Amino acid sequence: MRENPSTVDRKTSQLCGQVRDALTMIVPGLGDEVLNGLTVVSVEPAPHAGRLRVTVAADAADVTDRATVGRHLARATGAIREEVARAITRRKVPELVFDVE
Repeated sequence: MRENPSTVDRKTSQLCGQVRDALTMIVPGLGDEVLNGLTVVSVEPAPHAGRLRVTVAADAADVTDRATVGRHLARATGAIREEVARAITRRKVPELVFDVE
């Protein structure tokens, strides 16, 4: 039995909101100076709820380049995903893919 597409969209949208809210709290608490100045811009399915694209922006006053931010995010992805798992109401935690603006 297939779910109604509007139900799936609502659930996916709800998940993205939960992950966005969780990341807003998690990233500054990682103790990484490079990641402290990040702002979560958006969280979207990529292409479905099992994989989410997280777009972040660095603080304008920070001169750290995008590649450095990307490397720090890559190193912290496991810890971030673990914390997201604690914060959301899903059996399976989505894969997180970061995009730096």
